[in-house]
Amino acid sequence: MQVESSALTEPARLELVKRVCAYIQENPSSKATLRSLGQRFGVSPYHLQRVFTEVMGISPRRYVEECRVALLKLRLAKGESVVGALRGTGYSSPSWLYKDSRSKLGMTPADYKSGGSGRLITYATGDSNLGRLLVAATSRGICTVNLGRDDGELLETLRKEYPKARIVKSRSPADLLSGVRAHLKGQEVKLPLDIRGTDFQLRVWKAIQQIPIGSTRSYSEVAAMIGEPSAVRAVANACGSNPVPLIIPCHRVIRKDGSLGGYGLGLPRKRALLTREKSMAATHSRGGSV
Repeated sequence: MQVESSALTEPARLELVKRVCAYIQENPSSKATLRSLGQRFGVSPYHLQRVFTEVMGISPRRYVEECRVALLKLRLAKGESVVGALRGTGYSSPSWLYKDSRSKLGMTPADYKSGGSGRLITYATGDSNLGRLLVAATSRGICTVNLGRDDGELLETLRKEYPKARIVKSRSPADLLSGVRAHLKGQEVKLPLDIRGTDFQLRVWKAIQQIPIGSTRSYSEVAAMIGEPSAVRAVANACGSNPVPLIIPCHRVIRKDGSLGGYGLGLPRKRALLTREKSMAATHSRGGSV
């Protein structure tokens, strides 16, 4: 017997979506459809589509694809061939991936499989009032910004992100660190970036860069800015995947009710950044220097 979404209480709706997500995550390579998911969970395809999209901000079909892409990335990172990884993810033809690999992987399959092989990445570390700061860059621009307790922790994280790249310490650390430190002081500095992201993530990150210092936007407002008002949770995920926080200011994105939400560098740092930026904006509006 199938249940209509209007007959479900809010806790029941959330529980249904939680169970559907868990099933998709456990079976990412299966050819799950609205009809098969509806039959499994006792809800009509129409109402499953409606409830899932309202709760998650994306359709079940898109969620299935995101899970399959995550599995594909894992297989490629482990060294599987592109064809083998695709088959293990449930795709019989590589045309699905090569048709638009940047929007799916953020780069070509070969580049993703290489794990940064052959790339030269220079990095520098230094002190900041938010903790130890690491900035890393390729010849094209900054690829990683991170904060941590010590240099060893920061370098280990960088090597995990680019396991096959040649990573060397910069001979001119001040050149790498100065731009990010300027951002921390509220200065408008254009820094070249070399970041990996899907088409959706890049659109979110571009929108976030339009948020003025001292201001905030909700996840739903950012979703509306990129023309996908229902993709609120996907926007939050994109914020969490931002490889260059402090440059792309995801700390300026908060929940609709005014609470901070999550932040990859930790909520205390998010709170500190927002407090400092509001003070800078107030000083600037009074005609003072920042």
